[in-house]
Amino acid sequence: MIRIAGLKKSYGPVEALRGIDFEVNAGETFGVIGPNGAGKTTLLKVLLGLVRQDGGELIIDGLSMDSDPIELKARIGYVPQRDGFEENATGREALTFLARLRGTETSSVGKMARQVGVEDLLDREIGTLSGGQRQRLSLAAALLGDPPLLLLDEPTASLDPRATVDFRDLISRMAGEGRTILLCSHLLDDVERLCDRVLVLLEGQVAAIEKIHPEDRRPSALESRFLAALEKENHDSRI
Repeated sequence: MIRIAGLKKSYGPVEALRGIDFEVNAGETFGVIGPNGAGKTTLLKVLLGLVRQDGGELIIDGLSMDSDPIELKARIGYVPQRDGFEENATGREALTFLARLRGTETSSVGKMARQVGVEDLLDREIGTLSGGQRQRLSLAAALLGDPPLLLLDEPTASLDPRATVDFRDLISRMAGEGRTILLCSHLLDDVERLCDRVLVLLEGQVAAIEKIHPEDRRPSALESRFLAALEKENHDSRI
């Protein structure tokens, strides 16, 4: 799905990416981690076509950003750390606008909202939504046009524990449907729970690529107690 070879990007004298190489398989959930300044944001910007690499090769789903930028961008859905929605717009208005911008049917808005569980929020102003609800709305926006690749930038960094658990479940479901997901995060819990492999980026270079084993996905003792408390709360609310 993604093939990167010798990718380079500099900002003046600063080398943000120093000839990195890696591949992401179709249907894989792939993590990218690293400290601030490691090059994660630059890598995402190159993948999204927001900045152009200085050297190297970037192929996504068989397409090159140099020769097929419009078609390639249509195959990518992006969930940023913080959304750029208008506070006074409703969820329906925001998704309808983005559907038109992507050149996809506006009739898909309701379907995508149902898919991520925000259909009952579509007619509320976005400024009244919680962080978790807004992030779900961002995911619905990313799914417009049914792109095979999702790029997630620190998607749970600003969420509370409950919203984090819910959002992870959503991403796991997207992965189970066969989408390819690239997750950039500094939260190791997210990477362990969601990813099949993880790339460690340090000073613009690939330090390691590691496979995450199923036994690494077990929640911590604290998270297990938190999930049990959520389950009890949901059960009590149904009584």
